[in-house]
Amino acid sequence: MEQYKQTIAAVLSRCRRFFSSRVFAAVVLGAATVGLAVTVSIHSRAVTVTDGTQSRVVLTMHNDPYKVLSTAGITLNQHDAIHVGKRTESIDVQRAMTVQVQADGISTVLHMTEGTVATALRRADITVNAQDTVSHDLSAPVSDGLCVSVNRVAYKEYTVTETIPYSTNTKYTAVLRPGVTKVIQSGSNGTRTITYRQTIVDGRLSETIKVGETVTKKATTKQVLKGSAYGTPLSKAPFNIQLNAKNQPVKYKKKFSGSCTAYSIGSRGASGMKLGVGTVAVNPKKIPYGTKLWITSADGKFVYGYAIAADTGSFAKGNRTIADLYMGSYDECCYFGRRDLNIYVLE
Repeated sequence: MEQYKQTIAAVLSRCRRFFSSRVFAAVVLGAATVGLAVTVSIHSRAVTVTDGTQSRVVLTMHNDPYKVLSTAGITLNQHDAIHVGKRTESIDVQRAMTVQVQADGISTVLHMTEGTVATALRRADITVNAQDTVSHDLSAPVSDGLCVSVNRVAYKEYTVTETIPYSTNTKYTAVLRPGVTKVIQSGSNGTRTITYRQTIVDGRLSETIKVGETVTKKATTKQVLKGSAYGTPLSKAPFNIQLNAKNQPVKYKKKFSGSCTAYSIGSRGASGMKLGVGTVAVNPKKIPYGTKLWITSADGKFVYGYAIAADTGSFAKGNRTIADLYMGSYDECCYFGRRDLNIYVLE
């Protein structure tokens, strides 16, 4: 029995020496390392972490994405966000951007990781009306430090009634003495309504533009006849005619003297020619149609001037009137009346 106890003691002593030896420690450490390696290889996985433009692969056994980021040495700020891929195989870090929205006198600061200007306006609870203006395109993506301003635009129209001053048309004529003025039609002012549009931005007048004009009453032109200087012809010759001091042609074929009247109606004469100042009605038996004439008073003060025989009338049957002179207006005919003139048949 004593010998058996000694044998057990010897075995225990050898075991103690073995387990306390370096060899045993190395064996245990190696076994632990192998076990750990096997465990890591079984349970670890590769996670791709993207932070802005930087991307890295992290080996981890964590399922918690925040612990994975901590392992990768990435720190999240207060408003940052992450997007975790399927089975936590990828983590995308979305850094928060500071975006400012200004509208209606209020400035709102937003922290956004993505979105457009339209998104920012919705988050700031800002409604943009059709006529409002926004500093940036609604579809533009937001960026850090972006400041979006909304201007409230309103339009207001109003009308103004203005006076249209009448104008004066002065016609110089030889049928009146020099300087004598006759009003043949009074002038009257007209009116017009002008529409203006005001653009009001954020309650302040930005611009005013004219958008329409309507004439509600036309102005009536004042018509005035004024006597021209003595010797001024009503009808100028299209070619040079040599005249003496009394405005009588130096050279002519024949001369008629007698009473002349005036008229201003009709567009075509008996000859078929177009009527106007410079055409006269005659007795075609004495003065054939188409004859070129020069007509003036004996003293040369009144000068009808160059004329063509183009028309005739009932007066041709009598002997009192030798010509009916075409005038530019009825009033001139009245002021002319009847006058004794000389009619020269030009060469």
